[in-house]
Amino acid sequence: MIKFFRNIRKKLASENKAAAYSRYAIGEIVLVVIGILIALQINNWNEKRIKSNKETAILKNIHHEFKENQEQLDSVVKQHQLVYDSCAKIISLFPITTKPEPEVLDSLAYQLFWSYGGNTFNPSQTSINALASTSSFDIIKNETLRNHLISWNDLITDYQEEELRVLEHMVQQYDPYMSKHFDWNFNFNDPRNDFEALQTLEFEYLVRNQHFLIDQILTNTGELQKVQKTLNEIIDLSKPNSNN
Repeated sequence: MIKFFRNIRKKLASENKAAAYSRYAIGEIVLVVIGILIALQINNWNEKRIKSNKETAILKNIHHEFKENQEQLDSVVKQHQLVYDSCAKIISLFPITTKPEPEVLDSLAYQLFWSYGGNTFNPSQTSINALASTSSFDIIKNETLRNHLISWNDLITDYQEEELRVLEHMVQQYDPYMSKHFDWNFNFNDPRNDFEALQTLEFEYLVRNQHFLIDQILTNTGELQKVQKTLNEIIDLSKPNSNN
């Protein structure tokens, strides 16, 4: 094809047809420009296709990972609710008498066992860490989803602060007191249990504080609700065939 155009150009030049040659030269330039534009368009299309395929794969991983995170959070919240309810039932028994009735002791044994808590939400963040390490957040076209992923670590850190307060209280205050006065499973049949410890202000304070700290997680701070809302939106926006 190139040889064909060259032959035409030589023929026109040899015949001294300046006007025709000029028109031909312009036409040839236009054809070259069109060819370049077509090549660039094809290249851009290929790049967009590659990015789109990469985004699809990333969104699939995010969707799967955050579905699992949601299941873990639901399980943790149920445990927090159990601790909260157990503490509330113990508080309803205050003040505890010198010699509680057997049914009261049975209830205390059960509620104390489940009043410990210490569960924490530790979500998997492999997909987000991969995006962060390669500075690839821009590949996510949906702005809302992109912003959620970028701010996810900070959101989790804020929420986990409340859980860590409960864990710290349990390890440093709650468990040391309980282990000093009661057996491992709160089996009050063991005569070494110190029933007088149930009547102290310290015991009441520890239980009420445990109840208060769990309440901070579940309702008061709002961090849990933010995490749940963000989790739901990430899952929804990353699901297959969603408009991203």
